[in-house]
Amino acid sequence: MTARSLTPRASMVTFPSHASANSDSAAVLVATSAFGHSLIAEHGQAAVLPWLKEAGADGVEIRRELLPDGFNDFEALGRAGAETSLGVVYSAADALWNGDSLAPGVMTRLEESRRLGAVAVKFSLGHYASDASPASRINAWQQLCDALKGTATPLLLVENDQTAEGGTLAPMAATLADAKAADCPLYMTFDIGNWQWTGVDPLAAAQALGPYVRYLHCKGVSVERDRHHASVPDDWELAEWRALLAHFPAGVTRAIEYPLQGSPLVDVTCEQIKRLRAL
Repeated sequence: MTARSLTPRASMVTFPSHASANSDSAAVLVATSAFGHSLIAEHGQAAVLPWLKEAGADGVEIRRELLPDGFNDFEALGRAGAETSLGVVYSAADALWNGDSLAPGVMTRLEESRRLGAVAVKFSLGHYASDASPASRINAWQQLCDALKGTATPLLLVENDQTAEGGTLAPMAATLADAKAADCPLYMTFDIGNWQWTGVDPLAAAQALGPYVRYLHCKGVSVERDRHHASVPDDWELAEWRALLAHFPAGVTRAIEYPLQGSPLVDVTCEQIKRLRAL
């Protein structure tokens, strides 16, 4: 599998340069975090790839925060994805920006994603100083643009997280607008559930940011004792999500990022993949 192919069913992929007029349904990936930290700590992320293949997933989201301390064999993990014909998205678990500069570690994470053979790499926004001096911001954008050159470079995505600086409309919109002005290929992972942590209406966010969205993080949200938790979406939430999809590119690639529990686990995963694919 090359970095230009997210899944063996390439017609289903909606990342830039992978779209097809013959798309008939959306690609669905599964974030390994959906299986819980305990299971991944015991078995490793490579171990769940055959389960995902059997369940009908098109790809996997590898989570850096779930890799063992000192992990460095990204090539082997990438080969495991290729052997199961699963496209790979790399969740770097790091911020993209630190004020008017790229955050420390960005270049390292980009290199890890290349070694992994990922089709896309996902960062949180971090703190983007849109009011910083134009010169400093221009230099940082140029540095990022230069780093993204090359045929093996994955698509760069920034995700709304659960913080005020990285998960609200104003900083996200400013970042994406500045990326466009700098002719830098930065797109968005739209996390449906995370907007609830920051009190943003997901529909308003979809209307404002929809053209930039290339990847959809899907999770239901439940509230217990005034705390938000990721949960399996109910039918009402799925209906709400359909309204959001009207503002995104047709057939946008989506990922399960909510708990997958039950037995047999492959069947549970298969059922949830079908629910998202049918949206």
